[in-house]
Amino acid sequence: MSVRDFELQLDKEWAEKVEDVRQFVALVGLTGLRGLVLKSPVDTGRFKGNWNVGVGQMDLKTTETVDPSGGGTITRADRELTAYASAEGFPVINLTNNLPYAVRLEDGHSNQAPNGMVGLTVAELAAQFNSQSL
Repeated sequence: MSVRDFELQLDKEWAEKVEDVRQFVALVGLTGLRGLVLKSPVDTGRFKGNWNVGVGQMDLKTTETVDPSGGGTITRADRELTAYASAEGFPVINLTNNLPYAVRLEDGHSNQAPNGMVGLTVAELAAQFNSQSL
């Protein structure tokens, strides 16, 4: 086998796996967002409604959206992560909540989420996906 044949074989195998890798990355992003939303404390539901997904950049907006169950926020994130399949390269997926009290909630200033959301979700993602293979 020539070097060129080897390169072509690698290119073909990579092209076959790229879609699997993209789907896996999007799944990790959606699983993370779902964990954050479901762990978020609820007063009015505005905090849950302000979890954002940014593909390749941070989404820094806030909204007046109220989503006490978190279902709408998760559905929106699922739609946004569907676009990951057509993104250039493998951009970072950023999960953000830009409400001014987000850090306080993460630091345990809520009886509903005394251990925060982000740290717990990151630990769960690591446990769930470290053993996964494509």
